[in-house]
Amino acid sequence: MTNLDTVGLHDFMQRRKTLFCYSGPLTEELLTTISNPVRHQLTENETPEAIANRVFGVFIEQAQNIIRYSSQKTKAAGDSVGTIAISYIDETFLIEAVNQIDSTQKSALEKTLLELSLKDQKDLRKLYRQRLKDGPPEDSQGAGLGFIEMARRVKRFEFDFNDSNSNPMFVYRGWVE
Repeated sequence: MTNLDTVGLHDFMQRRKTLFCYSGPLTEELLTTISNPVRHQLTENETPEAIANRVFGVFIEQAQNIIRYSSQKTKAAGDSVGTIAISYIDETFLIEAVNQIDSTQKSALEKTLLELSLKDQKDLRKLYRQRLKDGPPEDSQGAGLGFIEMARRVKRFEFDFNDSNSNPMFVYRGWVE
């Protein structure tokens, strides 16, 4: 890596008005620690409370997805590895996350997210209540509400899978206005 790479990264983040970016091992303890500065950044920008709460909620859900489902782990402690960022672009918050997933999860995740992308707020609310009633899916390490909750909080979202040498990289982008 050269100075130009580092300056290029700085310029890129400045142009995008990146409020927060983290890449590396992520644990519940670290998430608790970085949550305060993230919350502070959102309130520092005089963001209306409802919008700040939605951005923060999506950030937390995405970080927890990295912690629970990233297939890339550190050698020493086995902590999950991923990247998460919040930027402010054209009067809109963009929450982005990237993590490696087990290739066996790709089709189920893709199906779930495609279904969620087709639902309106009323349908998402109904699905949320139904999930609460039914309980988490078999393969869930949480309540199974994360992606439903994120779909409810964002104006729109998109996702993609990039093939890597081992397992696919899951890329999520959600916009909050």
